Amino acid sequence: MKKEKLKQSLERLTESYKSLLTKFKTFLIAEQCVSKNTLIAYVFDICNFLEYLCVKLKVKSIEDVNKTILRSYISLLQTAGYKRSSIRRKLNAIRTFFKFLVRKKHIKYNPIIYVSSIKREKNLPNFLTKKEVEELLSLIEPKDIFSARDRALMELLYSSGLRISEISELTEDDIDIYEGIVTVRGKGGKERIVPVGDVALIYIKRYLQYKHKEGMKTKYLFINKFGEKISVRSIRNIVSKWVKLAAIHKRVTPHTFRHTFATHLLDAGCDLRSIQEMLGHQSLSTTNIYTHLTLERLKKVYEEIHPRK
Repeated sequence: MKKEKLKQSLERLTESYKSLLTKFKTFLIAEQCVSKNTLIAYVFDICNFLEYLCVKLKVKSIEDVNKTILRSYISLLQTAGYKRSSIRRKLNAIRTFFKFLVRKKHIKYNPIIYVSSIKREKNLPNFLTKKEVEELLSLIEPKDIFSARDRALMELLYSSGLRISEISELTEDDIDIYEGIVTVRGKGGKERIVPVGDVALIYIKRYLQYKHKEGMKTKYLFINKFGEKISVRSIRNIVSKWVKLAAIHKRVTPHTFRHTFATHLLDAGCDLRSIQEMLGHQSLSTTNIYTHLTLERLKKVYEEIHPRK
């Protein structure tokens, strides 16, 4: 669906806009080293923006874009019902695009500097309780290669708080069973080392025994039914399948395990800087949301228990 929309948008652009988009894509890959998912999102967002300029406003040159036009585009997104987080993401893509245009001398000045950022929504992330984690994971009996894979994958999600894309890209060499660590290539190709708990290591070992016994020789750690690298979509389906079987009545995605990992560490007294490093957050402000999460939980407990609340 997204590919088809992108194709349709591209067809509506002038050759000059198409050329700029192609150069921007090359810049993101060669100089910014963005992840595949970021690349797709940025290209899609900029293509939509250029289509707005080209078709809606009939702006012939990117040099004619000013703060009024940019604000009108944000207003259009708001009217269309986009969430604040989606508008932030699109605006970030546009900021990167205009920085690229200035750097490569396609334009003389950057109009986006006159446009204010969109404030973050204060939605607290969803997470699982320790009891829910135990009930969910204990449900998965590693009886064959794929049930063993599911258990190992979900244990690792909870044990190390990895992103779904990071799990998909892991190779067997990335896991050091003896040291109990995993080397992760995160956003922008940056590497970090994250501890792996003993329980997760037990199930990863068991899964690898099945995998090697089946003669699966791919370098990737987690595989699909064809013996190839598991996709992000497959990981989502695996989590969804077991959450339904566990009858957990809340929305749980692979990212929920990341939130759960961070929340449980903070509850146990882990400092924010360490959590930031393990999660691979560039800014501590991103990690700070877990402080709000635990505070909300503490308030709820206080109100339920304290006799003079």
